[in-house]
Amino acid sequence: MTVTDLTTPAAPAAAGKHRAVASSLPPARGQSFLQLVTIELRKSVNTRSGQVLILGILALAIAALTWQLTHLPSGPAAFDDFLAAASTGVQLLLPVIGVMAMTSEWTQRTALTTFTLSPRRTRVQLAKFAAAIVLSVVVLTATTALAFGATALGGAVGGDGATYAGLGGSLAGAYLTNALNVVMGAAFGAVIAQTAVAILVFLIAPTAWMLAGPALFKDNADWLDVFGAFGRIAERDLNGMVPETLTALGIWIVLPTIVGLWASSRREVK
Repeated sequence: MTVTDLTTPAAPAAAGKHRAVASSLPPARGQSFLQLVTIELRKSVNTRSGQVLILGILALAIAALTWQLTHLPSGPAAFDDFLAAASTGVQLLLPVIGVMAMTSEWTQRTALTTFTLSPRRTRVQLAKFAAAIVLSVVVLTATTALAFGATALGGAVGGDGATYAGLGGSLAGAYLTNALNVVMGAAFGAVIAQTAVAILVFLIAPTAWMLAGPALFKDNADWLDVFGAFGRIAERDLNGMVPETLTALGIWIVLPTIVGLWASSRREVK
């Protein structure tokens, strides 16, 4: 009788205390898409591998521009030539950052933390795609600024001045093809969760098709030649090959993106 009298009132008091504490906490809010993109950008830039890749891209751009300055052709220095030289490293290495952004969650075992804080996996993956595109724009802008400076310097050194003919089209082509290339890398990373394998497949598969396709399928190989599609887009001239260009982009970019988002949303978190 004594025990019943002492313990019975304690339960409602504890429950009331918990309710009071719970009601005093601010309501839980999900992260906005912009916050997710910012977080993914920090993940890409704040890692040693990401910093090394970005510095490597800028170093390659400076080396290519230096070579261009020491091998000036006759006539005015053309911005197109300097931009093409500066963009070589961007086109080659920047998609690797996209691959790493998609695979790092699984290879570094951070997926459990990430998807506990943000359970909607597809939203997180889309934020990674957006962050990769934003980073590509920033890095390409830095190399474009270097190309502008090198063009002006080349014009002054060569004595024939500099020409910026077709400036808008050149920049539009460079930014668009660069963004497509980065999305392609991220898509491969989404499909293949292992960084090394994803990078190898991304670098080898389209290159192998570009080299072997024409020998095996003649002109029909253009339908799957994504580098040819990039070249036509960069030159702002599809040359009457719109179906071939769209098909190549669909097979190498759109399809891996859809498959990667589907696979990432169902992949086991360890």
